[in-house]
Amino acid sequence: MGGVRSWTSRDFFILMTPAFVFLLIFIIYPILTTFYLGFTRWDGFTHPQFIGLKNYQMMMHDPLFWTSVKNNMFIFVIFLPLVTLLGLGFAVLLHNREVAGRNILRGLVMLGMVMPLTVVGIVWMLLLDPNAGVVNHLLSLVGISPRAWIQDPSTAIYFVILGSLWAWQGFSTTVFLAGLEGLDVDILEASIIDGANPWQRFRYVILPLLRPALVVVVTMSSIYILKVFDLVYILSGGESVPMYLSVLAYMVYYEIFRMFRWGYAAAIATLLTVAVFVFSIGMLKRMISERGAGS
Repeated sequence: MGGVRSWTSRDFFILMTPAFVFLLIFIIYPILTTFYLGFTRWDGFTHPQFIGLKNYQMMMHDPLFWTSVKNNMFIFVIFLPLVTLLGLGFAVLLHNREVAGRNILRGLVMLGMVMPLTVVGIVWMLLLDPNAGVVNHLLSLVGISPRAWIQDPSTAIYFVILGSLWAWQGFSTTVFLAGLEGLDVDILEASIIDGANPWQRFRYVILPLLRPALVVVVTMSSIYILKVFDLVYILSGGESVPMYLSVLAYMVYYEIFRMFRWGYAAAIATLLTVAVFVFSIGMLKRMISERGAGS
């Protein structure tokens, strides 16, 4: 016992000190600083001036803020079910050893995941170019006139969702595929012996066993889409993002580098961080409770 106490009291902290220092400098300190700046008026150059809740009050009356919130929620509500269902469908397909060209299909599904989001945005911007884009060229073959998809407020946000799906689909598929690979073969064989058809096995055996993978996919996908910025910025041509495409992460960038209202941007970033944190903690608690109930 003495040896264990010595290890936990000395060696453990020696080994973990670099990680703690990294966590303190690059995560805890920036979060606390951002939280404080949310209560100040600061242009990034002069000394921050404490103003209490005025940034949050201004936020409540800012049309751009509410438009950004609405866009974030719209993207979230459509993206999350799609990325989950498509990831599960691709995982089931790629898990089947009888599918021809399975390894090639795996590479295609993972393609968006290994590409930087900036590259993904450029690819989609080129595909949707109103003059030379492939999408308009293919549509013209069936008699549909070219259209500026990104510049059209009624269609632009849907291509942010499509680009995000392409970029994140590989992660969703990978997690579900790992879950399928780790399933207990004995349980599946028992369900077959009991006479369960393929749908019954999937619905009542496989899906419940994939709940941990589902929680991971939903949590990480939610964090990803709530802080989406790259695609919105690149699809807008790297210039000022129009109001109909604005999201909270872009608004933080806009307030810092265009309006020089660092305190206001910090308040928005704080709200976004809290939203992501609360959602993540809720999903993790659910996963832990389900594991406890299962055990």
